[in-house]
Amino acid sequence: MRAMRYLSRAVAAAFLLTVLSVSLPAQEGKNIRTILIVKVKPERRGDWQAASKDFIALKKKAGSDEYFTTWSSETGPDEYAIVWYSAKWKEFDQEQDPKTKDVAGELGSIFARFDGATESMEVWVDEMQPDMVYHSGGAIPKMVRTSRTRVAADKMTEVLAAFRSDWVPGMKKAGVSDFGLAVARFGTVSNEIHTFAALNAWAEFDSPWGMEKAGAEAYKAFLAKVRPNTVATEFDVWRYKPELSFQPEAK
Repeated sequence: MRAMRYLSRAVAAAFLLTVLSVSLPAQEGKNIRTILIVKVKPERRGDWQAASKDFIALKKKAGSDEYFTTWSSETGPDEYAIVWYSAKWKEFDQEQDPKTKDVAGELGSIFARFDGATESMEVWVDEMQPDMVYHSGGAIPKMVRTSRTRVAADKMTEVLAAFRSDWVPGMKKAGVSDFGLAVARFGTVSNEIHTFAALNAWAEFDSPWGMEKAGAEAYKAFLAKVRPNTVATEFDVWRYKPELSFQPEAK
């Protein structure tokens, strides 16, 4: 039941890393990011998606404003990531969206469907670093490339400084529309850095992209700073699933 409480808050609170990445963009002042990674039973994928759509419809009916985004993995295991943001840690004490109190019975039925279609779940909680997050202000990206970097012991300050001084300006220079960096808090080892960067299509990787596009020398200089202070980095690509996400109506 503890796992189902996470699921109910995930698809009730505000979804997918994450991470992998990343709802994206983060709401103003909400820097605590939760990523619920859901592995769906292969034979129940349609049931899980149908439950998601019914859940979103019920959230809209109840007038909820706790939004989330959903992403599907393009490179890792066959799974979804649901991403939402919080402003304060005390929000984690809230078991249910207050606006859905009157539809609790219907929600229970939907969560039972989720439970039956879900193989496993994992929760990451990290903290966005506001000075290393930027958004174009446009639509949510079609895809994101995420990174998960494990930092050597006692080297977090040096690595974050390199990202701040070199990587973020380089991504802006390269024309990447949205970028964010978070430091792990719960669910993964604490000496990890998680990033997301907007991507429109796989074809972008056919030529220099991101920091490499900003300049070969600048990219080499960045690597020279971080490689001695990191253990490993893993990259993945996630695709935005608008039909499985709950976002404000366009005005």
